[in-house]
Amino acid sequence: MLEVTLPQKTVQYLNQVLGDDSIRITAKSRADELPYFLQDTYEVLPVDLLGQTVTLACVKGRQLLVAQQIDQHAKRLRELLHNPVVVALPEITPGERKQLIQHGIAFVVPGRQLFAPQMGIILSERFGIPPHREQELASPATQALLIWFLNHHLVSETWHPFEDAAALGYAGMTATRAIRELLQFDLFELEVRGRAKYLKLIGTRRELWEKAKPYLRTPVLRTLWTYDRRILDANGARWAGESALAKMTMLNEPQQPVLAMTAESAQQAKQTGVFFEPREQADGVAVQVWRYMPGIQAKEKTVDLLSLWLSLRDNRDDRIQMALDEIEEKFLW
Repeated sequence: MLEVTLPQKTVQYLNQVLGDDSIRITAKSRADELPYFLQDTYEVLPVDLLGQTVTLACVKGRQLLVAQQIDQHAKRLRELLHNPVVVALPEITPGERKQLIQHGIAFVVPGRQLFAPQMGIILSERFGIPPHREQELASPATQALLIWFLNHHLVSETWHPFEDAAALGYAGMTATRAIRELLQFDLFELEVRGRAKYLKLIGTRRELWEKAKPYLRTPVLRTLWTYDRRILDANGARWAGESALAKMTMLNEPQQPVLAMTAESAQQAKQTGVFFEPREQADGVAVQVWRYMPGIQAKEKTVDLLSLWLSLRDNRDDRIQMALDEIEEKFLW
């Protein structure tokens, strides 16, 4: 089945909320007359919207665009095409929506919102106040990217995150979503230099960590157990849990060794004959299956310190909490 494009979704949405035939594509597009940067960024369509000729500018792909950029682009399109401009976006965060409204930019997000005050149209998400939601948590990719930054960028600097996302094995679309979340949580600011986009740290690295904590979760997806000691040398395995904490502090080694690996690494171990049990096994090895790669510190045999802290922060053992305080203070902020 062919994927529905953003222009198609936008037309369907506007006809749904404004009435059938409220929008129709009119004349031949003049997109080939536009500057290349606008052609690369938008699919531009001339439409009749409620009897008014309007330029519909649909953002191509999942590009990171700040409100100031979109405002400049919309003004340039109005100057060149002599029509009001409505920008169509595939998705939007609350922070981005606020910025667009503050700049007075007419925009539409299919299925969610239409804001075109110049035409007297303002339709909120689902035509009402959205229900209260629990604290939103970062996706595994967002959390991994943030922890990679704190482990590998030791000074407060602007950051080009796409290279690091590739090092973590994330494709471009996943990386873009992760970066949008980092901006949505107000952990970074977006800085644009020509066509390149960077993230700029707000405050210090320690302040970033404290501000991010409410959005972060344990990296442990589930725990398996095995008697097979070959797992200790398995590809991608890292010391985790109390085993890792004991190697970093004065805490005693646990009776059961604890390792971490990705689901892919666990599957590879199964293919070599390692058998896992879903229930705890006395004298076995506990194998945590993580939501993201536990080897963020590639040269270390243990998981990274910050992910370890997140994996144990809900443990009520006072000894473990004291050890967590110790490693948190030991981290190179």
